[in-house]
Amino acid sequence: MKIVFTFCILLSSITMNAQQSITGIWNIGNDNTKIEITEDNGVYGAKIVSSDNAKAKIGSEFLKDVKSVGGEWEGKLYNAKKNKWYDVVLKEKGDQLMATVDAGMMSKTLEWTKG
Repeated sequence: MKIVFTFCILLSSITMNAQQSITGIWNIGNDNTKIEITEDNGVYGAKIVSSDNAKAKIGSEFLKDVKSVGGEWEGKLYNAKKNKWYDVVLKEKGDQLMATVDAGMMSKTLEWTKG
C-alpha cells in the first residue's frame, strides 16, 4: 500500500511540474521578440512583452486556449502578418519549447528558448 501511495504522489508531482514548466518568458527568435506564458486555472496563454521589431504590438495576445494534453500542450497561436489564429502544439525539449504550427496541409516547427 505504501508503494502505491508513494507512486501516486510521485506521479502527481511530475504532472504538476510539467504543467507549470512552460510558464515564463520565452524568446521566440523573431527580432528578439519575447513572450510571457501565463496560466489561469489550467489554461495557458501568452502576450508579447518585448521586441526589437517596431511593428510588434507589446501586450498583444500571442497564444490562447493552451491546455495540457498527454505531455504536450495544444492551443492557438496568432500570426500577425495574416491576422489569423493557427493550431499549435508545444513540447518541451530541455530549455527549449518546440512550437509546431499547423496551417492546413503544411506545418512548421519553431524553437523558442527560455529567457
